[in-house]
Amino acid sequence: MQIYFRALPDGLMPNHITWARTILTVAWLPFAIYHPALWQIGLFAIIYFLDLLDGAMARLKDHVTYRGTYLDHAGDKFSNIAIILSIYGATGYRFDFLLFFVWWDMATAVLVVLEIWTKNKTAIFIRPFFELVVKSVLWALLLFKVLPFVIN
Repeated sequence: MQIYFRALPDGLMPNHITWARTILTVAWLPFAIYHPALWQIGLFAIIYFLDLLDGAMARLKDHVTYRGTYLDHAGDKFSNIAIILSIYGATGYRFDFLLFFVWWDMATAVLVVLEIWTKNKTAIFIRPFFELVVKSVLWALLLFKVLPFVIN
């Protein structure tokens, strides 16, 4: 006997959550640029939760779509840009290296959009490796340079 809890309505699809997350991120982006603050990390946590939810839902309901996959990647890029700009501004624009990561996410967002439109999957195999390297460097810098500044 299988027992499960239905927390979300049947009509709610993973792409609906992905679109909602993307719209929320695009609405947040101007605030990240013009009014950055550390409280926006909480907004990022909500957006990240929605990112986890749409992916898990897509796999559980077997509704993984080509467009949804790439919309998810594009939404990730925009939320990364917003959180990095929020941290950069909230720390008094002291850590210029964060701008490299903003430009990186902007460039890879363009690649994701090109992959969607052209349905060219060759970049799919190259991009994740560089993403892993660049994001690992970003996390190291955030932990060892930015976090000690914020704590003090």
